[in-house]
Amino acid sequence: MKNSKGIPLPFSFIFAAKFQIPFMRYFFVFLFFLLLFNSSIYAQNRALWATVWDINSAEKIDAILKTAHHYHFNQLFLQVRYRGDALYFPNKKDSSFSNSESRCYVLKNSPFDPLQYAINQAPKYDIEIHAWIPVFVVTPHDLTKIDSNHVYYQHPEWITYTKSGKPMPYNSHEGAFLDPGIPQVQDYLLGVMGDIVKNYKVNGIQLDYIRYPDSLYGYNPLALEQFRQSGSKNFEQWKRDQVSQFVKKVNNQSKQIDSNIQVSAAVFANQSKAFNRLGQQWIHWQQQGYLDHAYVMAYNTSNTTFHRDVKSFYAADRKKTTIILRAWKDQKTYPVAQINEKIKIAKRLGYRNFGFYSYSGLVNNKYLPLIRF
Repeated sequence: MKNSKGIPLPFSFIFAAKFQIPFMRYFFVFLFFLLLFNSSIYAQNRALWATVWDINSAEKIDAILKTAHHYHFNQLFLQVRYRGDALYFPNKKDSSFSNSESRCYVLKNSPFDPLQYAINQAPKYDIEIHAWIPVFVVTPHDLTKIDSNHVYYQHPEWITYTKSGKPMPYNSHEGAFLDPGIPQVQDYLLGVMGDIVKNYKVNGIQLDYIRYPDSLYGYNPLALEQFRQSGSKNFEQWKRDQVSQFVKKVNNQSKQIDSNIQVSAAVFANQSKAFNRLGQQWIHWQQQGYLDHAYVMAYNTSNTTFHRDVKSFYAADRKKTTIILRAWKDQKTYPVAQINEKIKIAKRLGYRNFGFYSYSGLVNNKYLPLIRF
């Protein structure tokens, strides 16, 4: 090939002229399919949490599903256990897992099954249904909301103790906790988890309050005896191990019942607090395969504190981690702009999965149309 003056052109120029257009066409086709493949294996989680007060009627659940679909949420977490009770029917069809928990007070004598209703309706909206289960916390601050068959009354010996040797009061923290260091407690709770997975075709189960209430707890005499028998010299690490082993048991049991179920946990953002005070070493759970996904409660209103806490779990698997943002107001104002700022901060740190607690907060504060994620 020659130019206009009859001078032969270099081979490299000839090659580029002849093959550049086809090459670029194939390159862009390859790039398109590469991006399509990556997006399919890392689809964004857009999660929403609905409390017991939001799901005690069909009308309320219909409204949640319609709203979630309209704003492009693809995961809905329903609180199916409030404080050691049930917003479903224990041993509904299969009773192979022991579950003696009574129905939640918000349902009273209603025959309504919120979990089954949501499962039945969700396919119309292309939304996953996850059973959100507060685990170790078992009492409300108002004991009139539980009955005499409740685990708090049936097994008072399972309640965790303070370091000073006293049972945890029912009205402290978020309620009294069962002690994770007691084997019978773990067996009891495994029965509850197994019953839900066996009888309800949920997409996933989420473990909440999967921790100690604080570092001053865990001193139940039955737990202390287990610690002495273990031969461990580090009580705080032993406590962390009790929670970790329970998460592992839940995961193994759930996958044996339904190999497709997702096992997740709602966990604390601040790693120092989670590890040192709550016995919650959730990054370890990720690394060991005990969890399919971690949903991190980053509820700070301060952008500086939010940024610090999100950076503290830098070792987390970003594809398997969802940032849960605060979506409620206390007495102070909390404009939606601050929520959007936190989404930007998290994205700069490599996260793209987001959730909001809670549905009622989003609706009551009119946040939904203004959130950008």
